[in-house]
Amino acid sequence: MDLMEDWITDSNECFFINLTRPGSSPNKPERVFDESFNPNFTYELFGDEQKLIGYKEPRITLEFRANDLAPALDVKFKQKLDLAGLLPDNKQLDIKEPFKDILPASAFDTAEVSSHLGPDPTSNSWKPPGKLLRSFALLGKQYEVWTTSLADPVALQMFRNIQILVLLFIEGGSQLELDEDWTLERWTLYLLYEVTPLKNQSVSPYTIAGFSTSYRYWVFPTFEIMSATNMLPSPPDSTNGDAMTFTPPGLTQDPETHLFNEHINPLEAQSRERISQFIILPPFQGQSLGGKLYDTIFGVLIKVPNIYEIAVEDPSEAFDVMRDYSDITYLRALPEFKALSLASSLSPEQLKKDAPVPRDFILGNGADLDALRHKTKIVPRQFNRVLEIHLLSTIPPLHRSIARITRKDKSSNENDRKYYFWRLALKDRIYRQNADVLEQLEDPTERVERLENAVDDVQNEYTDRLNGIDRRAEWETDDEEVQNGETSRAKRKRVVIDEDDDEADGESVASSKKVKI
Repeated sequence: MDLMEDWITDSNECFFINLTRPGSSPNKPERVFDESFNPNFTYELFGDEQKLIGYKEPRITLEFRANDLAPALDVKFKQKLDLAGLLPDNKQLDIKEPFKDILPASAFDTAEVSSHLGPDPTSNSWKPPGKLLRSFALLGKQYEVWTTSLADPVALQMFRNIQILVLLFIEGGSQLELDEDWTLERWTLYLLYEVTPLKNQSVSPYTIAGFSTSYRYWVFPTFEIMSATNMLPSPPDSTNGDAMTFTPPGLTQDPETHLFNEHINPLEAQSRERISQFIILPPFQGQSLGGKLYDTIFGVLIKVPNIYEIAVEDPSEAFDVMRDYSDITYLRALPEFKALSLASSLSPEQLKKDAPVPRDFILGNGADLDALRHKTKIVPRQFNRVLEIHLLSTIPPLHRSIARITRKDKSSNENDRKYYFWRLALKDRIYRQNADVLEQLEDPTERVERLENAVDDVQNEYTDRLNGIDRRAEWETDDEEVQNGETSRAKRKRVVIDEDDDEADGESVASSKKVKI
């Protein structure tokens, strides 16, 4: 048994990642971190069991140049065992083979590492491709967020360099299809760098801390979407009382080529932007940088007139936590959202047993929630969650107990009635989202019990979110921000992550989290 264990190694534990900068010798770059870090997942490379079989003391070292992300792979082992006849062919693995379809050729040949597009990455004047979106200071260090289209050859090369990190740190992550030019134009790359001045001023101070991508999808221009994006055609000055005489402007075609005479930019059509990969490298996690990057991306996208919604692809639980904090902070800065309140009474018609639950009335209390959601461009599921969390905070903690709502809508205390109605609205949403599962339960009592337990679980989760927001509000720091060339000095909320909140920094986007029924 001991002999076999010598030839079986956990592929996560023998895999080491680091960043490098040019050193005194061209062939000996200096590592940025004293301790390398390990990937979270290697099953895409080495199989579901994440084991290397047939190698004694293997060590995989993958390093990226800190600024332009040029990779270098080094694989070593003491001895290799001939597994022919012992294992099926698909289990006999050459360690380097899985990397060949993911990493550029320069990663395997140090002589080619110097090949690059754009500015010289070894120069101290090197800067990322694209546009600077934001500069900020955090915990004594300087950071910048840059954005660029993957149609930029420099950006595309950089993303191809680091796309392996998607497989290593995002559960269920996959490589992007980047073969068509029209696809590249729809992908946007966001790069988060630390740019704290270095002792060696001859090299670039840019050190990658994280990155994200987003993709722009065309959506069918329904009346609701056209209205929300302010893209409905304007009516004529006068129709003489006859609405049918107005014909909205249309496209014209060349009679010979049948091509449209008007230039059409698909990126300016009604769209839904989807945040896809999202990674903060392990050495930079736990410092609220995930929230900073998300806030920057959201702040850019919400200003794009033709974007109808900003979605996230299969968010992980860690990303959900960070996203909730960021979205609540953003929404609470809007007067119309901050003014929302829970209904404390319903009409007799609304309270009838066969009447649908007036969810929007309970949570909006007369406000137009659809208009507010369209303004914020947050997808319905996330908007509903954040709305429920915020409105729960308006109920004093003493009144958030089912023991106080035995009389339901007839409770004498206004806050008890608000809590009863809030819980009713939450119950309605959870039931709708899990109706297929609940309706399969033949016992009505079991169905009610399952639903009540799910509501309790969600309320506990929301309470944790609110407690986290309160903790973060206690920590403030004066950070100098530079955005779009403008400098401002303001007190900034600082996210302080303790050991129990490590996952709250949103280090990756992975599998969705669903309410358990």
